[in-house]
Amino acid sequence: MGSSGLSVGTLEDLRDTLEQNVLVTLFWHEVKQGFRSWLYRGWIILTFFFLFFFLLIDFTSGAEAGTGVVLLLYYFAFLGSLYSVVVGSAAITGEIDEIADSLLSKAVRRWEYIVSKYLSQVFLSLFVFTLIIGLASLILWAFDRVSDDLDWWNATTLVGMIALVVVFFTSAGLLFSTLASRTVFAFLMGMGVWFVLIFLFAVNPQWDFMYSPIHILNNWDLIMEGAWDIDWWKLVSFYVATPLVCVGVSLLAFYQRDL
Repeated sequence: MGSSGLSVGTLEDLRDTLEQNVLVTLFWHEVKQGFRSWLYRGWIILTFFFLFFFLLIDFTSGAEAGTGVVLLLYYFAFLGSLYSVVVGSAAITGEIDEIADSLLSKAVRRWEYIVSKYLSQVFLSLFVFTLIIGLASLILWAFDRVSDDLDWWNATTLVGMIALVVVFFTSAGLLFSTLASRTVFAFLMGMGVWFVLIFLFAVNPQWDFMYSPIHILNNWDLIMEGAWDIDWWKLVSFYVATPLVCVGVSLLAFYQRDL
């Protein structure tokens, strides 16, 4: 009789292969450390609080259906980006002694360490984002708070852009953490980027700069209607290419660093 599915031996071989892959091992180690972090757990708890708070506004204020998700997107663009850049800024400079020990005592190459940092931090950031936005959307759908004429493609575009914003600030924090000699310097550089792209546009909503996350969200209604007249390829390219550039610059800087 033919066997269906993977055999036990095949699964064990796959597990052994993954365990021997340094990049995968480092990635899962960083993810586990992230879930154990009191800061990350606190971030999840705070985000759940705002989830239920914004849903309460959606259900009780007579607001337009789906307002809760839009408010959550503002939350992630403002506080989510701040959290990402702060945590990213301490991810490497805050572990410089441990880095040296790891590279010297184990068969860990520098590029594996840097790439694992980027992958794990992006995963942790997007995990919370996807969980909360997905849960909010499911609750609104279950209680018939989703408009019948909703264009799901446009809605996905809006959510996807804010997801890229989260990745952008996570990558920026990690880049500065690689370049700076101390965590405080990395933190100040990350806060500078956040201040320019987020805070200034939050207090000056009339400013017109399509690369600002706040400006993107201020046009959420046009995006949902598919009527925002911009060069989308430029906007998407900026938020996709910049994190890749951050990885490349981090690798170059880290290989030049004296550990």
